[in-house]
Amino acid sequence: MIISIHQPNYIPWIGYFYKIAKSDIFVFLDDVQYEKNGFTDRNRIKTPQGELYLKIPINLESHLQKINQIEIREHLGWREKHLKSIDMNYRKSKYYREIFPLMEECLSIASSNLADYNSQVVKKILDVLDIDTNCIYSHELGITAVGTERLVEIVKCLDGSTYLSGSGGSKYQDEEIFKAHGIQLSYSRFIPPKYTQCWGDFISNLSIVDYLFNNGISDCRKYLEL
Repeated sequence: MIISIHQPNYIPWIGYFYKIAKSDIFVFLDDVQYEKNGFTDRNRIKTPQGELYLKIPINLESHLQKINQIEIREHLGWREKHLKSIDMNYRKSKYYREIFPLMEECLSIASSNLADYNSQVVKKILDVLDIDTNCIYSHELGITAVGTERLVEIVKCLDGSTYLSGSGGSKYQDEEIFKAHGIQLSYSRFIPPKYTQCWGDFISNLSIVDYLFNNGISDCRKYLEL
């Protein structure tokens, strides 16, 4: 049983979906501390001027708040602004007519909780890509450990045998703890794609929005080896 875990990010990059596709269970790590300047409340698209961050306005009462405790500031009209930015910058893309309705659906999801909204967007994109990995939330598991021990306890709670980590996990995870608990630690072998984009020179690791508009759903499925 392969388990992967990640914070519920806003319209994540394609590698996030690759990790989910290669897992039996994916856990939205929603009961951990919010990380400023991370990707839980923002992500990047491409414009004629280069990259642009689409940022969700949030009510952050304390930097100690957990992601699933954060509410979105809906009164600021961010959904319309994000959709307008996506429309303007991808209207000339090859798969605009296929993907823009998906973006409309994503930005109309009626949830004002950051973790819940982001996870619902991810699930909608997973449905479109025919990825049927079981997705659950870490807060449902009642685990209080921190750091690598938290990851290990989540895997054990789900009867997992393998933890699939992102390629950057080796920088902060204690691999010996996984070994001590008899859990195989595997790192994602995802190779970020390079493809034809709108607006000049290639920019890597943008939101999956960019890949979908330029390559379409069918090509995305093939790249993820589905």
